[in-house]
Amino acid sequence: MNNNKWVRTLSLISQVGISMCVPIFICLFIGLLFDSTLLLIILLLLGVGAGFRNMFYMIMKEVKRAEAEAEAEAEE
Repeated sequence: MNNNKWVRTLSLISQVGISMCVPIFICLFIGLLFDSTLLLIILLLLGVGAGFRNMFYMIMKEVKRAEAEAEAEAEE
């Protein structure tokens, strides 16, 4: 049981890192592709915002799952 929790935590950390980096790099690539400094900055900020949004929703989903698991454990 403890090993399962360790693997789940490691998986969540990996998912958060990937879901934070991917939108930033995609928007950075698109901004560099168009070769406009203003567009690059706008897209980079958009990518950072999308990354934080993904991170927030992923962590909130995990928190709700943990709360439900704790309630089920308390009922037993």
